Amino acid sequence: MRRSPVGAKESCMIKFVQCIRRKPGLSKQEFREHWVAYGEQVKALAEASDAIRSVLSLALAVEQNLEIMQARGTKAPYDGMAELWWERGNDVVAFLESGSGDKIIDDLRRAQEAFMDLPNCTFFFASEEE
Repeated sequence: MRRSPVGAKESCMIKFVQCIRRKPGLSKQEFREHWVAYGEQVKALAEASDAIRSVLSLALAVEQNLEIMQARGTKAPYDGMAELWWERGNDVVAFLESGSGDKIIDDLRRAQEAFMDLPNCTFFFASEEE
């Protein structure tokens, strides 16, 4: 069996984070339409993998985001963020190795290709500590 993602402790809560930028040429409205459908797919993955939580967030079009970006010299905010949490890293590994989620994961990848600027998105596992 493979070890837990990013070497997380077996007993440590783990999450998968997706920081998402929309494809060039895709309007914010078009992005949001894809986002709603993608959210349903993320929920299906969460249910199939026994994730304890899933959250989708959309960036707000507020002046404060622009001010923060200019003050720190950063890129524009991501358009959206999706997060899935599991109790333990081994839960994720067991799900991935079982093959039971292969179709859901393939469907997610196709959806991502349709509306995400994948080279400018970020996907990663993180351990969660309080």
